Amino acid sequence: MRRRWLLFPLALLAAVAAAGCGAAGESTPVASDQVSMAKSYRFDPKVVEIKAGDAVTWTNNDNFTHTVKVEGQRDHKVGRGDSVSITFHKAGTYHYVCTLHSHDMHGTVIVT
Repeated sequence: MRRRWLLFPLALLAAVAAAGCGAAGESTPVASDQVSMAKSYRFDPKVVEIKAGDAVTWTNNDNFTHTVKVEGQRDHKVGRGDSVSITFHKAGTYHYVCTLHSHDMHGTVIVT
């Protein structure tokens, strides 16, 4: 009986560690100029990498209105099924957020 009690915490710890590994992948840059505002209040992919002079297009595939606000720029409202494109002229790292759901929806554009 005692062995079962020891196995449960170990199984729980393994499940938590495995769940944490999946989240780390969200921060890995993806070479893409397309970002989906996916259901579940998230940007997918969360981190994109483009070349200077390229534009990133965010498309709202959710049932709710979202926004895209890149640091230092104005807020862009994006309704259901709509898209917004923003051109990045200079190399750097740019953080963005949905100002309506900032707790859950934020990401990064890396411009090389």
